[in-house]
Amino acid sequence: MANGYGGSSSSSSSSGSYSSGRVADEGFLKIKDGVKAPTGFHYMPNGRLMSDADHIAANGYVEKTITQISISKGDVSPDGGSKTISILGTPGFVFSMEIYEGNRASYYNFKTNTWSTASYKHTNIHVVSGTSALAVSFPAESELKTYTVNVFAEIVENIKTKHTTTSEVRNADGNLNLNLSSGSDSNIVTKLIYQDVIKNLYVSAIAPSLYAASTDTVDGAVSSSNRIVIDGDATDLTRLKIGDLVTGTGMLTAVHALVTKINPDNDNTNEIEVGVTDSISDGVTLTFTPPFNGMTPHYTDSNSGRQALEVISSATTTLDFSMTITATSGRAFSVKRLPTAEDLCVVKLVDFGAAALPITGEDVSGSTYYRWPITNTAGLSNGMLLDPARSGTGENTTSPAIISDYKTTTTLQRLDESRYNTDFSDYTIPDISISGVDTAGNIATTVDRNGLVTAKAGNITFNTQQADALKSDERIRIIAQGAKSIKEASGMEVSVSDIVLTPTQVSTTTSGAVSASATIGVTAADNITVGATIRGVGINSAVANPTVVSKAAKTGGVNIVASAAQTLESGATLFFDGPSNIITLTGKIKVKDMPITDQTLYFNVERFLTCL
Repeated sequence: MANGYGGSSSSSSSSGSYSSGRVADEGFLKIKDGVKAPTGFHYMPNGRLMSDADHIAANGYVEKTITQISISKGDVSPDGGSKTISILGTPGFVFSMEIYEGNRASYYNFKTNTWSTASYKHTNIHVVSGTSALAVSFPAESELKTYTVNVFAEIVENIKTKHTTTSEVRNADGNLNLNLSSGSDSNIVTKLIYQDVIKNLYVSAIAPSLYAASTDTVDGAVSSSNRIVIDGDATDLTRLKIGDLVTGTGMLTAVHALVTKINPDNDNTNEIEVGVTDSISDGVTLTFTPPFNGMTPHYTDSNSGRQALEVISSATTTLDFSMTITATSGRAFSVKRLPTAEDLCVVKLVDFGAAALPITGEDVSGSTYYRWPITNTAGLSNGMLLDPARSGTGENTTSPAIISDYKTTTTLQRLDESRYNTDFSDYTIPDISISGVDTAGNIATTVDRNGLVTAKAGNITFNTQQADALKSDERIRIIAQGAKSIKEASGMEVSVSDIVLTPTQVSTTTSGAVSASATIGVTAADNITVGATIRGVGINSAVANPTVVSKAAKTGGVNIVASAAQTLESGATLFFDGPSNIITLTGKIKVKDMPITDQTLYFNVERFLTCL
């Protein structure tokens, strides 16, 4: 319906021609008693005609202001869809709008709600209520599209609309961010709408410190003993840990030899105890394999079992996920607790500079340093964890270490005088203060379309000194653990709910008949763990179900020893309750402000699972 200004009316604009009761600040009265005023004239309340120009010259314009232009957040789906553009301002304002794709490749026609190459401008919309909401339909696209929205403040009759005062927001690289800025000193405000291909949000797993293996050498031959002395300091937890699998030339490799104690008698920090007796030659290289090694999925090593979710960039959505975590052969998981969003993390990769940056007063006698230059500080913040792996990307790191401010104080004395006494008291003042993440005056070299910094050189400082060997190391992992750090690292907010951990039932069959014996032959011992409860047909139900005391080898058809004698038939199925080699993790994940690139969220399994 015509709105009296030559354009189509919005749902909130006035309708039809003006009546004699129309208020003056809503425009001139152009039609009275069904008679249209001549061009350039309007009716006065007394029914006489008056020149529009003379009226404005005598009375000026009625000023209106567009105060806000709001576009529903998030990119348009590649499948197409609708997006609402809301224009708010002083009741009675007038605006025009045009929307085009790319370099004016196609325009949106608000009459037909279609896109075409023909130029189109939605002209002179009179918004009596002060709020106009326009829905725009977008077609399906298979590549990134950029749509420009121009909102014009119009002068029509005696109504003069303007935009609110300019408030610029600039990205870290100095460029203007049109979508975050508001107002204009001219009659036009420009906003941008993006339509992009679908993004993948992967849900995977990581064991930052209990995945990469380490090595050391035997210091002195071992003969039929479960004690081994190594060259290195076994109490250094970056070298080995209790629960590591020990393998080496000449060892009984079929036996599941785990580290059970470190410095077992508290008299030799180079000594370890393993769970089996063995004989090993002097100088043999031992490999210490952490319990989560070989787990799937894991970081970049394996995608097997991870969940891929499709998310629209910049969108907010809640999705169901399911991930299957599988232990390597001979290992099994035990659940400590249900994971939360604080057990999620993302991984940033950093390249270190050619030399550390010593801090004034820092003790560097051991060639260790707190502060380091890196090529990119984007997304880093205090509290993020330096790579704790004992080999590979963490080979030259000293852990645990987090990004942290460095602060020192100086103690001074103050003279305290009273009428009958003079004394001194100590007080401290800040001495040196260095931020955990310092951009060192550098400006951002890369910023994405939403204003998120993606490249900015600078320095980072750790709460633990790092060895000089770290210099020039590349692609070292920085782990952003928990919802707060994930937002700082990626820009997205995450939360989880309805989390369930479901172990897969472990079972096998007897390889032969058993008669009143605790030794039971089974066809496959791969996923059976010591301590698991045994149940099945033939298991004596008159007493508590027995548990696994030991097994002859970590995998294959071998004998296991139960905690009580049993009588079983050959081929009987036995079930083992407790640890399982497969855990299914399900739940819901909510993501707000999905980045414009694919992302991977990792559950840090070390925090809620034990691997035996």
